[in-house]
Amino acid sequence: MTRRFYGAIFALGLVAASVTVALANRPTTFVLRSGERVSGELTYKGGVDFTLIVNGQQRDFAPEQVVIMEFVPGDPPVSELQQLPSGNPSETERDMIVRRDGSIIRCKLYHISPDGETITYDQADGRGRNIAAGDIARMYVMATNARQMFASRIGTQAVATSGSGSAGAVQVPANQQWTDTGLTVRRGERVAFYPSGEVHLSADSNPVFTSNAAGNPAMTMPRGNLPVRTSPWGALIARIGAGPAFTIGTGGRPITMPSAGRLYLGVNDAEFPDNSGAFSVTVVR
Repeated sequence: MTRRFYGAIFALGLVAASVTVALANRPTTFVLRSGERVSGELTYKGGVDFTLIVNGQQRDFAPEQVVIMEFVPGDPPVSELQQLPSGNPSETERDMIVRRDGSIIRCKLYHISPDGETITYDQADGRGRNIAAGDIARMYVMATNARQMFASRIGTQAVATSGSGSAGAVQVPANQQWTDTGLTVRRGERVAFYPSGEVHLSADSNPVFTSNAAGNPAMTMPRGNLPVRTSPWGALIARIGAGPAFTIGTGGRPITMPSAGRLYLGVNDAEFPDNSGAFSVTVVR
């Protein structure tokens, strides 16, 4: 039987609401779609709503009202918002838990314990798993709503170009030397890059010529003609204007821009017409 979080009534035992209110529950802030932030203690009393105890009184919120359940104060970083699902995710990927160590769990929220200390969620295999609220930084409810709510932050800090791929991602094809990101950077500005995908650096289908953004160290040919000789063949690289190329690689950490001008991305290779594939790169300022 498929378990559904929204619209289901959970079996919580015979816990009276008056007893629940008296418990010392997990401090939580709800970030609502209206932009309002409501702080209290997390509980669950049955039905479909989420509940906070605010000044000793229970306040109920419909699931569509709540965007984030926040266990750690502070706005989410853009790098986290970039990982929110878009489009029409499957039921088991519509919610998102961010652990305090930064790791991501895409799931379907299923159950909250009456004291707010244990969260149960489902993943694609249909098995319920528990996580302690103390291990969680934030829980996104119907995470596509959060993507819409924070669209201005994501949209202004992520470079979007035409073509296929995820929204806010630059497609960097391997068969051309440089791709214009459409972004002009400042000298000393800190910019982060989040690449995905693979490229193939030969007309030969041998997988030895395939590379991710880190480059392929197994390709041992001389690097004398590469734009960045110190990086492997196939690595993700960048340049500003007509300046020297520098390595991006797998990214994830901000890089200080060495000069001001138009930002271009490319693949560390010497010949391009016989290449195939592309990197999809989210650029975050």
